[in-house]
Amino acid sequence: MSLPRKTILRLVAIFIIFGVIPFTGIYVAQGSFVFPVPEGENPGETVRGFAPLSLETPDGETLRAFYHPPAEEGAASILVFHGNAETAAAAIPRGGSLVAAGFGVLLVEYRGYGGSTGTPSEAGLITDGLTAYDYLRAQGNAPIGILAFSLGTGAALPVAAARETFAVVLEAPPTSLLDIARYRVGWVPFDFLMKYPFHNDRVIAEVDAPILIIHGDNDLVIPVEQGRRLATLAGPGSAYIEIKGAGHNNLTQYGTTAMALSFFRKSLAAE
Repeated sequence: MSLPRKTILRLVAIFIIFGVIPFTGIYVAQGSFVFPVPEGENPGETVRGFAPLSLETPDGETLRAFYHPPAEEGAASILVFHGNAETAAAAIPRGGSLVAAGFGVLLVEYRGYGGSTGTPSEAGLITDGLTAYDYLRAQGNAPIGILAFSLGTGAALPVAAARETFAVVLEAPPTSLLDIARYRVGWVPFDFLMKYPFHNDRVIAEVDAPILIIHGDNDLVIPVEQGRRLATLAGPGSAYIEIKGAGHNNLTQYGTTAMALSFFRKSLAAE
């Protein structure tokens, strides 16, 4: 028995109102949730020895990053990838600790952040990371390492997989943004809705360098279980540190910079 035309139209309307429109809204609006760009631009002057740097990406964007050369010629440098709700300038104090240890430091900036041109996206952030790496490589053949936090790990891992690095440190990394979405609203079929999935779990095995993963067991933003799982997927020479009582945005208060420095030094010594 066929349904009356009016009934079919009502069912279609209900499907559109309660099915298509909400999911379409989630897809379109997720950029503002994934990339909550803070207001303001990165300073245009040298700050604590970090000089402002303009980097041109292959697709025509201009990134406003910060760079501090290594203490000695030939010394290693570290690329630092910040989280999604901050700019490169926020990492200057921490970058100073790496500089004090003798490393060169390039604080990576993303398109749309800190006065950089463009609009952030997953592919865009990866391109920005590769652009920063290539700038460092153009300075010489010294080793390059990576330190990344939270969403920044989603840009850092593809860079580490595509370029030669001596070590990678990931702080509070998600297995993927898809898994974070499931963690928050697990019943929604996000597989086809996630515009920027950032699949760290699929990329990490492609990284040849040793990886240190640091995660707080009280992280309410990215569950510690995701850091644990990534640790099982990392290659030889990798390590995992779980910090009791640490959350998401207070990891550095538990000495993670010193942990990263120790891992970088150990990895360099092993080369």
